[in-house]
Amino acid sequence: MRIVVAAAVAGALLVPQPASAAPAWKNVKSKAFKTTGALLQVAAVNKKTIFAVNENGRPFHWNGKKWTAKKSPMKFRPTGLAAIGARKAWAVGYSGITPVAMYWNGKKWKKAGYQKGKFGPLDIPLIPLSLSAAKDGSVWSVAGLNSRNDGASAVRRWNGKAFVNVDVPGVAGASLTSVSVRNKNDVWLAGTTTANGTQAVATVLRLSGGQWKQVAPGGSWGVIGQPHNIIQDIAAVGPNKVWAVRAQNGGGLLRWNGSKWSEASTPLISHYALAPDGGNGAWTIPSPGTGTRSRYLHWAGKWRTVSGPARGKETYIHDIAQIPGTKQVVAVGGVVNDGKQVPVLEIYR
Repeated sequence: MRIVVAAAVAGALLVPQPASAAPAWKNVKSKAFKTTGALLQVAAVNKKTIFAVNENGRPFHWNGKKWTAKKSPMKFRPTGLAAIGARKAWAVGYSGITPVAMYWNGKKWKKAGYQKGKFGPLDIPLIPLSLSAAKDGSVWSVAGLNSRNDGASAVRRWNGKAFVNVDVPGVAGASLTSVSVRNKNDVWLAGTTTANGTQAVATVLRLSGGQWKQVAPGGSWGVIGQPHNIIQDIAAVGPNKVWAVRAQNGGGLLRWNGSKWSEASTPLISHYALAPDGGNGAWTIPSPGTGTRSRYLHWAGKWRTVSGPARGKETYIHDIAQIPGTKQVVAVGGVVNDGKQVPVLEIYR
């Protein structure tokens, strides 16, 4: 995918590059991005359909030729974005402490319901933390108290009009942070739980054959109530290929091969998001804020650090997504310009 606004340039970028051109991260410019608010979420359907949402809930759309800014039915901070077609996309997040959601019908974004579900004596709402959708129209989300993976959590599913609660066996007592959906019969939920009230352990629940099964990686993940390891993101590529990142108190890339998990450890870097690379590897991004050039970690048998384009300003990358059917990856974030965060979009091709 080649993302720019100018039609003449866009057409040129859609032409395959010479074989001699090494893949690299490149900056994407667009008049649509001359607005306030860093991009926090991105979702790709194919080369002609990509969506992004900024920190104020403003959505953007790539139609294969140019990026355009769309109207949002509300102002909110997005925490998840998923799309399965040019006319089907969803975004979730929160406004204040209220969970919110919206749906793209091909013409406009419309507000959608998101079951609140409250926790504790203060009735604190559970806010969306992750969102995933499959081609068959299955859309799932997990909600919790916070992204640090502490406290209660809940599972929500799109019923065609709103996100409603789903009773998943084994969720009670767990703190979920991420979800990945391959189809209605293959859903992955990930987070942490505790067996003794003190030690944190990973939990990964998979819906397969109509039943939920625990397929969590082992090991100690830290102590509840303190900064402990969590599964920051999970991506199910196939029944025997699922990627996840262990983060917050160290870093590692986890891979499920259909029967067990293996881990590619990294230095003490907290991974923020991950995306498959379209082959046998995966991309991750460290916590946002890595200097005047974005930084990515790519695993393909071994770790490789790859820098993005030089900007001269502090660059924050918040989300990353593979463009299905390709080895191209798109990432979004922001830079500070005159005291304000403005959108950044980069593509690896």
